[in-house]
Amino acid sequence: MKKLLYGLLTLALLLGSSYAVVAAPGPGGPGGPGGPGSILPMVLSLGLTDAQKHDVAVLLQKYEAKFQAGGSAIHAAFEELGDVMRSDPGNEKLVRAACRKLAAASEELAVLRGKQMAEVKALLTPAQVKLLDEQAPPPPAPKKERVNPMRALEQEWINAHAGTAK
Repeated sequence: MKKLLYGLLTLALLLGSSYAVVAAPGPGGPGGPGGPGSILPMVLSLGLTDAQKHDVAVLLQKYEAKFQAGGSAIHAAFEELGDVMRSDPGNEKLVRAACRKLAAASEELAVLRGKQMAEVKALLTPAQVKLLDEQAPPPPAPKKERVNPMRALEQEWINAHAGTAK
């Protein structure tokens, strides 16, 4: 039972600490190829000419392998962080190094998305750029009222065993 509890607590800490690092959208997610918020659905709604469609398709093709590599780098870094948190969670130096690696991979992907968007905008008319900018979804608002079930379970356990039950 103790091992299960420690495992759950480690998982909760890992997810909580790494969420801030990987909160930026990646491949398959908002802003990544093929995911919700992908650049393609936004661009397709702009009424592109045939020449623009061709140019945008070539540009998306140019970035496809780069996004794939970036997603793989983030996945590998996230796995490495998980390995560190499972094997030596008290080693601050290793935890920080793994987090920096994950942050760097996420940063590279964000820069790549920015470059791709800039190149797409260069192919559009000013009216299309304005429409594209208007379509961009706003960042989600913080969900303060949302309760993380793992955190609630952890808090319940703490309150029950620390003598601070409410």
